[in-house]
Amino acid sequence: MGINMENIMIIVPHEDDEVLMAGGIIERAVKNGKKVTVVIATNGDYEGTDMETGSIRLPETAAGLAVLGLPLENIIFMGYADTGMNGEESFLYSLYYEKEESRIHKGHCSDVTYGMKNKPDFHSEYYGRAGEYTRKNFKEDLRTIFMLNKPDTIFTTSLEDIHGDHSGLYLFVLEVLKEEKANGYVPVLYSGVAHSKAGDHIWPERSEEMVPFSCPPDFDKGSLKWEDRVSFPVPESMRSMEPDRNKKVEALSKHVHALKEDAVEFLYAFIKADEVFWEIKEK
Repeated sequence: MGINMENIMIIVPHEDDEVLMAGGIIERAVKNGKKVTVVIATNGDYEGTDMETGSIRLPETAAGLAVLGLPLENIIFMGYADTGMNGEESFLYSLYYEKEESRIHKGHCSDVTYGMKNKPDFHSEYYGRAGEYTRKNFKEDLRTIFMLNKPDTIFTTSLEDIHGDHSGLYLFVLEVLKEEKANGYVPVLYSGVAHSKAGDHIWPERSEEMVPFSCPPDFDKGSLKWEDRVSFPVPESMRSMEPDRNKKVEALSKHVHALKEDAVEFLYAFIKADEVFWEIKEK
């Protein structure tokens, strides 16, 4: 863990991304007494039909992060929609490129933010009412979260990620940080990839041994270079290939609704000896 990381924020699009991409970073930081805040941008409600069915993944995130030592009070649910993976289907990607800042985008479960009964969404907590699904609201919620918490280090997703919510979130984070730079707020920003252009069936590579992440095929044709990555070794509690002795596996196992038959192999491929990010210096 970097010597200057005292106040860390992990901001990801969907429930389980925080464990897959940064579970080791979270547990190590919590154990070392650092301030850690995890922000979940959407409710992962792609297959939901209403707020009740759409919020089913939120307590799974709370349970998974509890395994890593992070209490519910350190989790922020932004409460926006998850509508698909491709750019034209993705909620955050389409919201980022929306020209009318106050135009309402509808999700499968709602057109306003929502969370859990014992943990409301951020907009409702801060403003006392749910926020409509607009570009303006999402961006200002994100800005307010940054300004209230002032993390010195932010971990998020990447423009190189093929999931529209992942690349869309990165673009929003970058836009807000560029604007806040004029006000003197310049945190260290790390960007990571969950869905590479090689395809989820190829990367991360499947292994029966505890190995570091390897470079995805054709990765270096993009804007990030593998040799520029920053590797964060996972703590000892996550270095065993025996599931009942690995905290990352235990945390991931709480995400019952993500562990579908066609996704299990991909998700457990993130059980690696390190977690990989790139420092984004041009903000």
